[in-house]
Amino acid sequence: MKLSHIIITLAGLFFLWSCTQKSTIEELVLTDNWYIHSAEGLDQDGETLSVSPVTDNWIQTSLPATVLGALCNAGVYEAPFFGMNLEEIPVEQFKKNWWYRTSFDLTGFDPEKEQTKLLLDGINYSANVWLNGRLILSADSAFGAFRQFACDITSIALESGNNLAIEILPPQPGDFYMGFVDWAPVPPDHNMGVYRPVRIKRSGKASIDRPFVITDVNTETLDEATLSISTELTNHHSEPKKMTLEARIENSVVSETFTVEPGKIFLAELGPEKFKELTIKNPRLWWPNGLGNPEMYTMHLSLKEGNTLCDTATVRFGIRTIDTYLNEQNVRGYKVNGREVLIKSAGWVDDLFLRDNTRSNRAQIRYVKEMNLNSLRFEGFWGTSREIYDLCDENGILLMVGWSCQWEWPDYLGLEMEVPEEDENIPINEGVDKYGVKITPEEEQLLSDMFRDQLLWLRNHPSIFVWAVGSDAMPKPSLEKKYAETMERYDKSRSLLVSAGDFTSELSGVTGMKMNGPYEYVPPVYWFEDKKLGGAFGFNTETGPGPQIPPISSIRKMIPEEYLWPPLNEMWDYHSGRKDFNSVKVYLNALNKRYGTPESLEELAMKAQWANYEAIRPMFEAFVVNRPVATGVVQWQLNSAWPEFYWQLYDWFLMPTGAYFGTKKACQPINIIYNYHDRKIYVSNDVLGDITEHTVRATLYDSQSKIIFEQGKKLSVKENTSVVFTELPELPGKKETYFLNLTLHDSQHKLVADNFYWLSGQEDQMDWDQYYWFYTPQKRYADFHELNNLPQPQVGATKKVYKEGDEWVVEIELSNTSKNIAFSIELLLVDNQTENPILPVYWSDNYVSLVNDDTKTVTARCSLADAISEPSVIIQGINVERIKK
Repeated sequence: MKLSHIIITLAGLFFLWSCTQKSTIEELVLTDNWYIHSAEGLDQDGETLSVSPVTDNWIQTSLPATVLGALCNAGVYEAPFFGMNLEEIPVEQFKKNWWYRTSFDLTGFDPEKEQTKLLLDGINYSANVWLNGRLILSADSAFGAFRQFACDITSIALESGNNLAIEILPPQPGDFYMGFVDWAPVPPDHNMGVYRPVRIKRSGKASIDRPFVITDVNTETLDEATLSISTELTNHHSEPKKMTLEARIENSVVSETFTVEPGKIFLAELGPEKFKELTIKNPRLWWPNGLGNPEMYTMHLSLKEGNTLCDTATVRFGIRTIDTYLNEQNVRGYKVNGREVLIKSAGWVDDLFLRDNTRSNRAQIRYVKEMNLNSLRFEGFWGTSREIYDLCDENGILLMVGWSCQWEWPDYLGLEMEVPEEDENIPINEGVDKYGVKITPEEEQLLSDMFRDQLLWLRNHPSIFVWAVGSDAMPKPSLEKKYAETMERYDKSRSLLVSAGDFTSELSGVTGMKMNGPYEYVPPVYWFEDKKLGGAFGFNTETGPGPQIPPISSIRKMIPEEYLWPPLNEMWDYHSGRKDFNSVKVYLNALNKRYGTPESLEELAMKAQWANYEAIRPMFEAFVVNRPVATGVVQWQLNSAWPEFYWQLYDWFLMPTGAYFGTKKACQPINIIYNYHDRKIYVSNDVLGDITEHTVRATLYDSQSKIIFEQGKKLSVKENTSVVFTELPELPGKKETYFLNLTLHDSQHKLVADNFYWLSGQEDQMDWDQYYWFYTPQKRYADFHELNNLPQPQVGATKKVYKEGDEWVVEIELSNTSKNIAFSIELLLVDNQTENPILPVYWSDNYVSLVNDDTKTVTARCSLADAISEPSVIIQGINVERIKK
């Protein structure tokens, strides 16, 4: 067994003790000791490269890795995301083929007693694959970025010294591969490479493939669920064989014997109709984040011929039922275990070079959970492994998984944009056909095959609640029919969504979705006031208030010193989005008019966090308040593919922005919310069960911290609803700033939720007569200039630090002993010596405001591995003197 490879011994080997004949049953994931080299300049062909392992002048890497990702990890290109360094990477080299090579052993290999397969989970875009001097896959059939390939290598493999060589051919214009659209630059290598694991599966002469568990919950009582198990059994013998399939789930065991013909694949099914053990009483249910625990079960499968164990498989699954419905407004919604769920989501994007790793994945999904989101949308990025899905399963994060609009726009797909003559003046973003680009029957089959492979790869994950096969367009009827047939055959537990936009299919009817933006800055009132576009009604599958400029430490990591100030220069534009989003000028115009034009980078970064927080919070809150008319919202986006200023709740460095904490506050399961349009205050309940006798209090202050309105009373709120608490009086001073402090306590006087707003006597006013496809402009802006001259409070802080497991826990108790409000206090967890931020960091709250004689305890957590010594905390704000603890 080589240390250069991760060897996963599949669960189920505990059956071996009872067998009279042992087989090698294992899966090898070929991870380390790979080498890459451009085909240019190589004299050897695949036959030679897969026999003579020469590594001189080859670059060592690990998998998964795109070519450029491997080159950057090896230090060939340093700091590719700083400044415009990305533009300096030569692109011609990636128009050539590239080779990947490794070697591996198969300890105890015996081709008479076992079957061995090479599995390729993801290549971009096509490949010639050689093993021990033999071509086992060729590029004329092994192509498609989302195809998965299996090749029987039993007759070729050796017990030791197997040499594997993979020649990767890059994607060409018109090929269907992953893309970053207008979200980020195009990677110079177009993500060519082996971007998912390469595996070796070893079994006996009968094997288990594609196991699946469908769960069905009694949604009326939640006290019973049934399990339906299926898996493919393959007989690798030359004669029929009787095979016994056994499934073990905790203390329940069921088994059945099947006869499988030689060389055939047989679909074995074990259902509750025949096995009472597959009816589970009082099951531990899988719930989305905020509604309960995402309980997981493990199923162990074993396959025997007589007493000979031939193969095993392990499946992790959750017991839950997903349903979809259309309400009276033809808006689509989703239920989990019979309970309607408001989808509070954001759009995931992979690293620009597809370099996601365990540390990053774990941090990001923890961020999602701690922000109180319950969902993510994967558009065209399905991960470099199943790890991200496992994490979403374990944390109760629902997933909308689907294809990217990259394939629907000719220019993004690398084709000429075809616009009919009579539509010559249509903007490019409005010129796409409802079925996207025109595709050939062969391409239609490829897309269908890719969908099938991804569905089979991922279908056991309870987190996936819908498969989306269209984004800005929808598949034409013939392709939709193929997708539907795949669903009918391989996954009846979920629904198919033909588009994330508002479309009507002649086969499946209305989508019940909308995709009306905005994607650029809009003020808080937009989400409550708008009733035609992206406001809080329906299911908005991608939307948001535009850019989120990160804190200053991140800005300095991506922008060279000479371009840091003033903004709106070529370097800032380069680190924005693309096309209509190639500048933050709309965002900065609003920030300047509302908060006052910053005079330094430090002031801009500080005010940007106010703007980020203030802009994102009402988007989620408006959808919360407007249930059931509103059924879901997807913030565009969650994260960024590289360091930039656009569409991120935390940035590429894993630094949370003000938008992160605005989202966290807005998505509290029980919340108290201000409606910017009707000036009413709502109490929202999004947990399982009603809340009773909760005390809500609202206090309105002027900019000098004088109370001008106060009200409190007890309320009860049924689950999945909101109720009105009170209405604020009209704010008297048009040029003045006001503060609204909201608290909610339970019957035991424990704080359940709080919220703090800054309001202007001069309200934002939309210009509804104008409309751009990506945002609605404003006629008038709120005036918060008074924030620049707030009276200074007396803020104190005490710090407590301790270790808990593998983390530092830092508790900061903030106190305001004055009569002046401390506004938007920023807390940074930093290295004590360098004062560099420690990332990732998990704050219970941030950008907090303290009214007079108030205290608040804020907790930060970070990994011991990320902070060798005890972390320090920097506390600062517009009217708070800097404190370091």
